[in-house]
Parts: sequence; structure tokens; C-alpha cells
Amino acid sequence: MSQKLRATASKSAASAVLLVLACVFTTLTPAASSAPDARLQQFEDRLAIEHLLTEYGRTLDNRDFAAYSRLFAVNGEWKGALGTYRGPAAIQAAMEKIFTDAATDIPKGKNFHVMSNFDISLQGDRATARSLFIFYKMEGSKPEATVAGRYEDILIREHGTWRFLQRTALPPG
Repeated sequence: MSQKLRATASKSAASAVLLVLACVFTTLTPAASSAPDARLQQFEDRLAIEHLLTEYGRTLDNRDFAAYSRLFAVNGEWKGALGTYRGPAAIQAAMEKIFTDAATDIPKGKNFHVMSNFDISLQGDRATARSLFIFYKMEGSKPEATVAGRYEDILIREHGTWRFLQRTALPPG
């Protein structure tokens, strides 16, 4: 191999090493490495919010109104055809009364919620969500849809946990 050819090959190899090093250092910069972290955080936030949305139905179905009320922020609000209630204590008391009044018509263990079509939009420690629900009552061994509608939610991360700031129950549409 000629000396000129060896010098060219050596320069090419050195250029290749520099290119590889440039790529490695570029991917290790904070701006580039934060993109996967941000995507992971968004994924975790979406999962946490989906869990919140389904826990809402599960806690109601189990008549666990204390756990249900903890799904709401300190100044959280529930709004719907049954009224407007603000704060976990008021929300818990309202649900206890509503379900006590309905106990003869819908005894515990004889109903369930189906939540679906989650549409979640994240904005840092705030989010909005829209979803659909169907409330089923058991008639013997056959489920009967008794109420259907949609929820429009404003959510916040409070003390590291996603909670409802405002949950509005609306008719389908």
C-alpha cells in the first residue's frame, strides 16, 4: 500500500472515529437524553390517569366512599344531575346519601360501571380527560344498562398523585 493511500485511509478512519464520538456525545447531552425521559413520564401519567378513571367506577360499585372521595383533589368538585359537591368530605357524604337512598333499588353487588373511550390530554401537572360510561344493574343473572353518559374531567397532580379537580357527569352526546 502506498504511503499516500495509507495516509488517506488513516484520515478516513480518524474521521469515522470522530463521527462516532460526535454521535455518542450528542445523544448524551441533557436535551437529547430528556426526550426519552419526557416520553416515559407521559406514558406513566397516562397509565395513572386511566387507573384513576377506572378506580372511580370500582370504588362506587364497592360502595367504598372513603376511597372514592380520595380520588378528588382537596378542592375537587363533582358535578352532575344529582348536584354539585366540592371537597372530598362533601363528595363522600353526598355519595353515601345517594346510594343509601337507592339501596333498595340497587343493592351492593348488584351493579357495575363500564368505563371506556378514554381521551387524555396532558399539560404537565394538569390534564383533561373525556370518557364514556354505562351503569349496569343486575336483573337476576342478566345485566341491564340503566344509565349511560360521558365524563369531562380536569385533573391535577396533587402531592405526586393524579386526582380529579373537576369531574362533570353529562348525558351521552
